[in-house]
Amino acid sequence: MEDTFYDNTPFEYGYSSKEEILDNMNPNLKEIIIENKDKVICDVGCGCGRNLLFASEYASKLIGIDLSEESLSFAKKFVKSENMELKLGDNLDIPLESNFSDLVISDGVCHHTGDTIGAFKECVRILKPGGSLYLAVYKKYRYYPFLYKYFGSVLRLMNKSKSGNFIMENTFVIFHYLMYRIFRKQKLSLKETRNIFYDYFITPIATFQSKKDVQNWIDENNCILKKYDRTSGNCHVFIIQKGE
Repeated sequence: MEDTFYDNTPFEYGYSSKEEILDNMNPNLKEIIIENKDKVICDVGCGCGRNLLFASEYASKLIGIDLSEESLSFAKKFVKSENMELKLGDNLDIPLESNFSDLVISDGVCHHTGDTIGAFKECVRILKPGGSLYLAVYKKYRYYPFLYKYFGSVLRLMNKSKSGNFIMENTFVIFHYLMYRIFRKQKLSLKETRNIFYDYFITPIATFQSKKDVQNWIDENNCILKKYDRTSGNCHVFIIQKGE
């Protein structure tokens, strides 16, 4: 598999403190993981292992899947769990059999695939009947889609050249870091805020979904929406149950 955006820019946000990672997890994700104690849990698009860290304490079998070898390599060193297996794979063609997992986690991943509905269907496919899907996707009606489309397009163009990247790294990336230092409670490192900046603006693919969009996917794929959380951030969260 060719190098991906996340091989060159692994999303190592918050990894300076395991305690901080756990403190900043969405409570709905913690809750659904605990509800699936001693069951099979699969994190599709696991990245560097942020969610695997918590899930490894509860799952009987834990599978982390990502298309970035660099991210998987980091996750292996970071989580260090005997019940965990990491697989190189694509969300659009998950390397697992159907009806495999009791819980599937898709935390901010489907909207980066280029085929959000196809990615959603793959997550449902590997779920056991009655199993749960934790789905977090970008909101359609928020300021971020506008920023990604217009401001982000300029940054992605700059990033294609060495001089443009140099200017971006020494202006916008530094400014983003300073904004976190001044206005956020989390005191993240420059490397961490740089990863967030790249994930927000330089990532090559991002799509945005309304609650109604996702509800239509749920209805069309024999699933039930069990819980919805709009959240205060760029993603809204859906707890979904696959039909029996």
